[in-house]
Amino acid sequence: MKRRFVSLALVAILFTPVSVSADASGPDYFRVVGVASNDVLNIRAQPTARSAKIGAIPPYGDGIQNLGCQGGLTYAQWESASPAQREAAKKRVWCRINYRGVYGWVAGWFLAEGSAR
Repeated sequence: MKRRFVSLALVAILFTPVSVSADASGPDYFRVVGVASNDVLNIRAQPTARSAKIGAIPPYGDGIQNLGCQGGLTYAQWESASPAQREAAKKRVWCRINYRGVYGWVAGWFLAEGSAR
């Protein structure tokens, strides 16, 4: 009886519809936020402010393709972090992007969900 139950459970798992959802790594596209109107968001060769600047995005830039971010806190770490720790962690996020054919890294704290444009 136990073997039959395990077999039925396995069949149920294998044939249960699975919903496919978007990747949890963030939005498909970003837009620039928090950059002064007379400034730009620098695109860097590597995920550090000391890396070579390879491009720039205007302060109103949108349609920035998200190729993945790194740094910051995991969700579990964020849940247990203090507000000060959460704010400090934002300054460690770098995102690999494509903006009008320029591939590089930008500081993630200047990005918010955008549109494909």
